[in-house]
Amino acid sequence: MAQQDSQPPGRVSEARIAGALLLLTALATAVAVIGRVAADADQATLAESLVSISEARGLYGLGGAARLISGVTLLAAAWYLSRTWIIRERLGTPLVPILLAVSGAFTAVSGACAVLLAVSAPDVAAVSVDPLMENSELLRWLTGKIGFAAAGLALIVAARYQWKVGGALRYIAPASLVIGIVMQFIWFDAVTLLHRISGVAFLVWLIAVGGMLFTGRVERLFRRMTAGPS
Repeated sequence: MAQQDSQPPGRVSEARIAGALLLLTALATAVAVIGRVAADADQATLAESLVSISEARGLYGLGGAARLISGVTLLAAAWYLSRTWIIRERLGTPLVPILLAVSGAFTAVSGACAVLLAVSAPDVAAVSVDPLMENSELLRWLTGKIGFAAAGLALIVAARYQWKVGGALRYIAPASLVIGIVMQFIWFDAVTLLHRISGVAFLVWLIAVGGMLFTGRVERLFRRMTAGPS
C-alpha cells in the first residue's frame, strides 16, 4: 500500500487539497448564510422578498456570491476527492465525490440566481414581480434544495466507510448518517427550524472532515486499516 499513497517530495496529496477546499466551502457557506439572514429576504411572498432584497442589495448579493463560490469550491473538492488513492484503490466509494459534485454544481447555480436577483431587483418604490424575477427565484429555490439534499446523500453514503475505517472517523460516522438524513427534510417547508439545525450541522461537518483531510489524518486512518493488525 505504500506505493499507492506515497507522494513525490514537495507534492501535496489530492486528499489534503480536497480538505482545504472543503474548509473554503465551509467559510463561503458561512458568509452566504450571514448575508442572506442579514438581508432578511425570506418573506411570505416574492414581492415582499424583492422589497427586502432592494433594501439590502449588497448583503443579499454578497450572500449569493458566497453561495456561488461555495458551490465551485465543493465541486473542486469533489474532483480532488475522486482522484485520491483511497478512491482509486476502491477503499472508498466514488459515489461520495459524485454526489458532492452534484451538490456543488446545483449550489453554484443557486448562488448565481441570487446574484442575478440582487442585481436585477427594482428599487423599493418600483418593486414588481416580472417573469425574470419569478423564474430566477424559482430556479434559486429549486437548485438550492437539490444541492443541499445531494450533499446530505453524500453524508449518508460516507457514513458507512467512515465507520469501516475506524478511528476518529468512526465517531463521525453516526453524525454523518443523522445529518444526511435530516438534510433530506429540506423539501418540507413546515420544518424550518430543522433546516437551520441541519445547515449548521453540515457546516460543522465540512470543518471537521475538511480539517481531517487537510491534516492528512484521513489518509493515515486508511493506511492503518489496509496495513491490518501488526
